[in-house]
Amino acid sequence: MSRRRRSVRATVQEELEILPMMNLFVVLIPMLLLSAVFLEMSVIRVGLPSDEASEKPAEERLGLAVLIGDEAWVVKGRKLEPQVILREGEDAETRLRAALADVSERFPDDHEVTVRSGPSTRYDDIVQVMDAGRESGFANVSLAGGE
Repeated sequence: MSRRRRSVRATVQEELEILPMMNLFVVLIPMLLLSAVFLEMSVIRVGLPSDEASEKPAEERLGLAVLIGDEAWVVKGRKLEPQVILREGEDAETRLRAALADVSERFPDDHEVTVRSGPSTRYDDIVQVMDAGRESGFANVSLAGGE
């Protein structure tokens, strides 16, 4: 019995070696900090559709909206004929950008576009339309639900 007590005491009296764990942290923390610098963060500025906030009366504003459907984008506004742009083909996004750029050239005073999407619309599709709007000259991109 006394032998057993001695072995337990000998085991407990030894110190824990934390030096290997500290070495690991000394290496890991700077590596994590250095890798955080290379992560690219991007922000998409989004606003709510403005109704009374604009200086222009509602009748004078273009009210440009891009509706995201499953098979097509629809570009429409108060002073525009609706344009249906099919989403099939490799040049579909280019056609959307061209349609929005044409609207931007025809109405240079309007810088607002509303992106309308349904509840099952993919996030990538929304971002794609927002990018097309910004690259076409519409600085204010708003989101609205419902198709």
